[in-house]
Amino acid sequence: MEEYYLFTFESTHAAIATEKLLEPAECVVMPVPRFISASCGISVRIKPEMQETAEKIFSESSKLRPDEYSYYHITIDKSVTDGNGVTCDKLPALN
Repeated sequence: MEEYYLFTFESTHAAIATEKLLEPAECVVMPVPRFISASCGISVRIKPEMQETAEKIFSESSKLRPDEYSYYHITIDKSVTDGNGVTCDKLPALN
């Protein structure tokens, strides 16, 4: 099972600003997965063990409004053979 948290953004500027902000949380920039359709195309991925750190930094320091980003919890069950095994839960805004 693969698990991670994902921020998506309405603009590339917001994605780049969040990447810089979340460097201490060891974030990774990646393309938005196909199962999430709306955004600028760039997302910031967070490991589960860094979730609390990332959320704390983001909620205390980000200047983004809730309508400028979305936050997801993603799980991928690679053992599923009769479907994609992806669960994508949209989480509440952090600020």
